[in-house]
Amino acid sequence: MKTISDYIEKRLKLVVNRDKSQVALSGNVKFLGVTIIHGTIAISKLAMNKAMAHVKALTPRGTHLTLEKTLEEINRWYRGWSSYFGMTQYPAQLSRIEAHIRRRLRSRLIDQQKSQRNLYRKLVKRGATYRMASEVYSNNKRWALSNAMAVTRAYSNHFFINILGQYIRSDKRRPHWFEINRWIKLP
Repeated sequence: MKTISDYIEKRLKLVVNRDKSQVALSGNVKFLGVTIIHGTIAISKLAMNKAMAHVKALTPRGTHLTLEKTLEEINRWYRGWSSYFGMTQYPAQLSRIEAHIRRRLRSRLIDQQKSQRNLYRKLVKRGATYRMASEVYSNNKRWALSNAMAVTRAYSNHFFINILGQYIRSDKRRPHWFEINRWIKLP
């Protein structure tokens, strides 16, 4: 580190920020939101956590915005964010963000129904069986219910992608991407 810094500062006349500079294994270095693990490029854990937090900020609990307007804002942000991270090789990471967006929106749809009876009727009307829809009569809150079988069937991925227009990047086939089911454990 010392010899490289001396060379950069004396020979190239550049300033080295010692707080940001480091010499480490590639798996331990996060650079511009990506990390290199086993010779592959992945979105860093910090960038993924920030994206999840941003999705949460874009889908607040009580809001005056309609579901369509909220999804427009999310699509605007996600289109840019996923374009930036399109250089990575794991589309499963993008798929995880997309699934989180859908779950946040399902949670909001559950909250819009003021009673369990209304939610039950809505789920049955949208194609859930009576038995599956009866899950809403549990003591689970809206976040737990957003992953229930009846809710995921009533408000399926097809509903969000094809009807509401959720933007999906993970289904685009890029030559440098691995299969969608290939996952990497981030340090």
